[in-house]
Amino acid sequence: MKGRKKISSVFLVLMLGFILAGCGEKTAESSSAGNSKEEETYKELETGDTAPDFTAELVEGGEITLSEQNGKIVLLNFWATWCSPCVREMPAFERLVEEYKDEVIVIAVNCMEDENAVAEFIKEKGYTFPVAYDVEGNICEKYPSDGIPYTLVIDKEGVIRKIYLGAGDAEEQYEEYKKAIEDVLEE
Repeated sequence: MKGRKKISSVFLVLMLGFILAGCGEKTAESSSAGNSKEEETYKELETGDTAPDFTAELVEGGEITLSEQNGKIVLLNFWATWCSPCVREMPAFERLVEEYKDEVIVIAVNCMEDENAVAEFIKEKGYTFPVAYDVEGNICEKYPSDGIPYTLVIDKEGVIRKIYLGAGDAEEQYEEYKKAIEDVLEE
């Protein structure tokens, strides 16, 4: 019985490490013409980079494509329901969406969790901004980071203007994101 508990504990620690790495840097194989394969490595993004495009299924149904949001400021957030800083900051996104209406869109990409768990969480909290599923981690792969929450402020042309790793409470994050949005709007 003790051996089984020890194995279970080791397995749990390994799985937790994998989950916490969530959106960490990965290497993806992609097929090119013919049978040869080339590896594509995604680099950590910096301000001034163009945000990598993606299309994702939304909790509320339908899909969203990042490049179709050009003309709006995008707050792109990577999060998980088990991440307490992620959950703590989410009311800030709702408040910003209400305040900026058509000028700003928040896209919250859930990092590799079960769709039902994510949908239930969003329904329970009543959030109205777009929440995207990334069950396989394909979007997270394009946005490698040292952890979550990971939030990018993307300007109207699709350029990353500000990057946040980690989060405080909703009020603190609201003020931070509002300042970043205002800086982009003033240019």
